[in-house]
Amino acid sequence: MAKRETDKIITIGKRKFKIEKFDALTGSYIVFTLMEKVLPMGMEAKAGLENMPQNRQSLSRGEFLQLQRDCLGVVSEILPAGSRPVIAENGQWGIADLERNTQLVILLTIHALAFNVADFFGGEGLQELKASLVSIFPANMPTSTDTPTPQ
Repeated sequence: MAKRETDKIITIGKRKFKIEKFDALTGSYIVFTLMEKVLPMGMEAKAGLENMPQNRQSLSRGEFLQLQRDCLGVVSEILPAGSRPVIAENGQWGIADLERNTQLVILLTIHALAFNVADFFGGEGLQELKASLVSIFPANMPTSTDTPTPQ
């Protein structure tokens, strides 16, 4: 059995960053947030989730910022003096020049998200979840309006 990858080193420009895996609770939250809020962008069919509810809302600004902080919270820059977190424990920028570097922040967010959830959406995780949900809520399950009330 292959050892599960827990971190990854990426290079953007001349800078090196280390991306770590989310803890299980954060990862679960992010996967469900993506399925609920982001998949409305026409990705349902690609993910094999054609029957998702149509009345889903987009991410609010606050939800997006929290999602981005969660993603950046597992990223650190590898510097000669040692690694430095992109987002400090207090939620502030851990690396000063990132505060105004939108392009780099978006790239780091995408890399962290892809590293952490790509296996779920691209592998068997999504199919297993879909099969589990179908077995819990079968489409042909009778509802209270389908079953006559005994007299």
